[in-house]
Amino acid sequence: MRCFPVLIFLALFRFDGAAFDPANQDDSLSLVRHFQPRSRPLGPGFHEAGFEPVQGETISLMGGTEVFQMQDSGHFERSLHRNFPEHSLKVRNLGWPADTVFRQQRPMYFYTDVGDSQQGSIPDSRKKVTPGTFILQFGKMESLDGIEALESFTTSYGKLLTELLKISGRIILVQPSPFPEDGPAGSLAAERNSVLEDYREAIRKLATKHRVISVESFDDLSARVDSDTEGSSLQRAILRKNKLWDQYYRPTNWAFLFGDRQHVPSSRDHRDANRRWFVEEIEKIPPLIAAEEAVIRDLAKGGENE
Repeated sequence: MRCFPVLIFLALFRFDGAAFDPANQDDSLSLVRHFQPRSRPLGPGFHEAGFEPVQGETISLMGGTEVFQMQDSGHFERSLHRNFPEHSLKVRNLGWPADTVFRQQRPMYFYTDVGDSQQGSIPDSRKKVTPGTFILQFGKMESLDGIEALESFTTSYGKLLTELLKISGRIILVQPSPFPEDGPAGSLAAERNSVLEDYREAIRKLATKHRVISVESFDDLSARVDSDTEGSSLQRAILRKNKLWDQYYRPTNWAFLFGDRQHVPSSRDHRDANRRWFVEEIEKIPPLIAAEEAVIRDLAKGGENE
């Protein structure tokens, strides 16, 4: 009998927690919140000749695990800078493990103007990403739901593109890579790739419908024609920048930064409860990123290379 009130409390807590979303987040379009709003879309789109970046623009990479892991090698970004050395490009990897067109789940209050209601809490004050070229790679994980989910995939991807096009007309859809035949699920690769090809064809049609570019792989955007070797000065600078960006974009202990634990003592300076030490630390990162990007620009233009 003594457990009965506890069970009632837990049941009520579960019900309230499932029904209440203080930030009113829509995980199917959360990527849209990452970018600076614009009064009109950035344009025009690409020429028929293909991908040509704009001087000084920011290129945002969006997708699931494969895109997320691209920051660990820096290969695509290194090639991008070598192919367009005078463009002073910035690259922001917004990939997140498990991201799909159906859901891009982020921590509560992530890039929202609405913050926690606790006294002393502040909304996410990080600077949003400057619109430029958007490069998206979706479809591989979604294809595991089978051909019967293709229509839902097409609808959700189309909605995401429609919203992103309100920010920038410069969008590239990279086709999902095939499932490997030599992996732990190699026996399923042929069947899965057969379904995946239907998803790839749907992506091509989406690109045509929305007047954006579709390419088969990231190599089509920036063929690796540079002469850098692994561990070059340029690659090391890119990896240092990527680590800083990862700390800024995917900070640990989010709840203490802009989440629902901002009011607790460990979220504040122990000598001055009005100081948010974690916020101060995060705000130190953008200048460090800018400094690394200055090094990247110099190396891309032919600066000293080891």
